[in-house]
Amino acid sequence: MKKIIITGANGVGKSLFASKLAKARPDVPVISIDEMKLQTNWQKRTRIEIETALARALEKDAWILEGGPGFLSQAIAQADALVWLDPPEYVRALQLAVRPWKNFGQTRPELPPGNLDWPLQQYFFALRSLKNKSKFRSCISEAFRCASGFEKWQCRNKHDRIAVVSRWSSV
Repeated sequence: MKKIIITGANGVGKSLFASKLAKARPDVPVISIDEMKLQTNWQKRTRIEIETALARALEKDAWILEGGPGFLSQAIAQADALVWLDPPEYVRALQLAVRPWKNFGQTRPELPPGNLDWPLQQYFFALRSLKNKSKFRSCISEAFRCASGFEKWQCRNKHDRIAVVSRWSSV
């Protein structure tokens, strides 16, 4: 297992979990979809730019790819494993509420420079994301259901995540 996808809705801890997997296997780079998507000041790149950057990244021999469900169709065929971070909705809502305060006026490590977290801006984003929860779940559950030929995990809690890190560390 050399290529693993970590996906889930906004605020489930994809970046943090990817960093835990990277610590277990420091030779495998983390690829952040958010880093590919964004320029500075929360301006998005064009779809073609994102798809080109992702295609280039997927050519590598090993990777930990973390991001929302929008990239799954392009990446899943090249993966060895799929992790769906799917905590209870109240956990996700709490994490979305706390995140802008943890990074107040700073850029989160998984984002390109110049994308500062400000609570009001992030709360509008969080509310929109929470409102679209069924869209996220539907997209990811379909990809998860259809994916075959490799390992996959749906992580609802800390115990599930520990099992994935243990498995990832053992290969």
